[in-house]
Amino acid sequence: TLPAAKEVAPVSPRDAPEKRPDPRRVALHRATRAAIVNPAVFAFSLLVIRDVQVATFAVFGCFGLLVMADFGGPRRNRAVAYAAATLAGAALVALGTAVSFSAAAAATVMLAIGFVLSFATVFGGYVAAAQTALLLAFVLSASVSAPVSAIPTRLAGWVLAGVVSTLAGVFFWPWFEHASLRKRAADACMAVADLVAAVRRGPADEQRAGHTQAARAAVSAIRREYAHSGMRPAGPTRRDRAFVELVTQLEQIIDLTERPFHPQRRSPRPCIQEGDQLAAAVTAALRADAEALTGGPPPAIRDLEVARRAHRAALDHWAVEELRAGRPPDELLEGLDVDHTLRVIAYLTIALSANAMIAAGGRPDESLSLPAGTPRLEGAREVAVRAARTLRTHLEPSSTVLHGSARVAVGLAISVLLARTLGLNHAFWVVLGTLSVLRSNALATGRTTLQALIGSVIGFAAGGLFAVLAGQDPALMWVAFPIAIFFASYAASAIGFVAGQAAFTVMVIVVFNLISPAGWQVGLVRIEDIAVGTGISVVVGVLLWPRGARRDLARSTAGFYRAARSYLAKAFDLVLGVDSGAEIGRIRADAVRARDRAGEAFDAFLNERGAKPLGPDAAARIVSAGSQALLAGDLLVVVATDLGYRADSCPDGAARVETQVRTLLAGIDHLADELAGVRNARLPPEHPSPEALRAAAVECMGHARSDERSTRSAIAVVIAGEWVQNLARMEADLEQPVEAATAAARGHWWR
Repeated sequence: TLPAAKEVAPVSPRDAPEKRPDPRRVALHRATRAAIVNPAVFAFSLLVIRDVQVATFAVFGCFGLLVMADFGGPRRNRAVAYAAATLAGAALVALGTAVSFSAAAAATVMLAIGFVLSFATVFGGYVAAAQTALLLAFVLSASVSAPVSAIPTRLAGWVLAGVVSTLAGVFFWPWFEHASLRKRAADACMAVADLVAAVRRGPADEQRAGHTQAARAAVSAIRREYAHSGMRPAGPTRRDRAFVELVTQLEQIIDLTERPFHPQRRSPRPCIQEGDQLAAAVTAALRADAEALTGGPPPAIRDLEVARRAHRAALDHWAVEELRAGRPPDELLEGLDVDHTLRVIAYLTIALSANAMIAAGGRPDESLSLPAGTPRLEGAREVAVRAARTLRTHLEPSSTVLHGSARVAVGLAISVLLARTLGLNHAFWVVLGTLSVLRSNALATGRTTLQALIGSVIGFAAGGLFAVLAGQDPALMWVAFPIAIFFASYAASAIGFVAGQAAFTVMVIVVFNLISPAGWQVGLVRIEDIAVGTGISVVVGVLLWPRGARRDLARSTAGFYRAARSYLAKAFDLVLGVDSGAEIGRIRADAVRARDRAGEAFDAFLNERGAKPLGPDAAARIVSAGSQALLAGDLLVVVATDLGYRADSCPDGAARVETQVRTLLAGIDHLADELAGVRNARLPPEHPSPEALRAAAVECMGHARSDERSTRSAIAVVIAGEWVQNLARMEADLEQPVEAATAAARGHWWR
């Protein structure tokens, strides 16, 4: 999942990216479509077919598929999504009707269906978008008792809704969000390319701050649109995973540009032609990525890789020549560090270019040395492998997704059991009330419960008054029905939760007065049922993980830190010549799974309603720090395996660096213990010593002066020392955010 964007200062109108269309415009598309399609389908099934069961499942099926799901993407993919949701919903309608004879059977199956559908949202995309509509299909059929002989009639209503919704969703005023997302990503690539070019020109460039602001604003625009997208890129889909990685890599490049590209002291700068060529290749690749995302030709990834390797060889030659010319090794180190930042950016750009190609539907050349995180597999095998990895990641006791799925399943099962046992009228309203207000912590659930009741009362007052005034005149009800559908579809997303509840209550009053006139009493029944359902939500929210995502965020991030720490330990050992790295692939896979769990917890934390005891910026910082550690491990592995830099010829210097690595890793262990709430956690260790790291690098560079074969070992020690210092700075910056996250996790659930 995506970390939150950093806050940026306002940028000038010239540099600011194009504003995203108002989310209310998207809601207007959806509401207008529903207001035209739903009444037409309802009128056909009620007045022409003349069957109440068909009419009920048709009107709520259209509402679920067109409003609650509202699939995005290209027309073909969208049509497939609607068709698949229709088939899955038909199976759930049949199953729900088959078990509706018994309250216990319906509740038991609801427990299983609720868990599966809620947990399946880890796959993201259309699976996540369809969740509420599919739950509605089962809840409606299981909550209202009917014999098995009613299955064909109910299926007819649902299938009618599915066919009409598919046609309307594909051809009637569709909104294409993915094309807009890729355009945002292209704008961000261009902004980051301008930033890298400005930074390379030198610290005297007065426009550098403006380029940084523009780049951050462009990434923020992607995140805002991504958060509002009906089809969020997540889960096992290759193109969506690539898009997620692309956005993360853009932000990492922006962070790296804030490090100096130029020596702060009078030290030699490697003014080699290959450095300028590498910087030019990076900016060219970023601009080509922007073109690829908007339908242009693919970026030339191989050219960037060739430039990166040529720069590495030229940098090594430059270092040897400077040493032979009598340059002191300590003066040489800072110049090497300058181009180290450029090399990291180039590596990230290679990964970003590959992901841009995949996100645009292309396929990068896999003969290249692509980063480990780049999705490579395609077809059915890719889906199966990624699905298995995703399930393995989240089927663990600490998983936020597992907690949320269990909470939803238990709440819905209790709702079905009580509604059916107590014989409540329109029992499915109880279950829908539970579903609509059940949140990841007890306090947010309680607040939403109050909002749901307020909204229902407002809707009851408005709808009941209309029912009294309209009396038995069906013509007025039919005139009011499209208006009620429009506001029920528009209000929840464009106005607010209370308005959505009120509008939905009015719609329910109109629908059931058209089916069987009952006046204002229908609204009163809805208030009663919503009160029962929301009460169940409060009880479940208090009993099952009441602290919500803040504790899960702390614990899952602690697990991420421990997994990243193990990967870093192996990666450093590989560069320092201590270990062969035989199990490093398995250790990295564990770290990636831990990253995914932390990402899900962060996503749940951001989406949690109510006041947050931990600021989103602090939460984003502690999660993104783990991703930076993972990136450092990847780069160290590439240095040792692909480029062949290992400190075999300088064992003394490598041993000194290894001592500082252990200090660094002890600090990561301490942060993980703090986040996990370990009692009697170890005292904070000392930070790695820059002086010791510099001394080790100077010693090895001195050996390289007399023995050219030792150059690669010396460079390996230099690179390892640079990453120890980079990660140590990050570790020091994490002390306050980790302390805040730990305090939030320990707080009472009502705070």
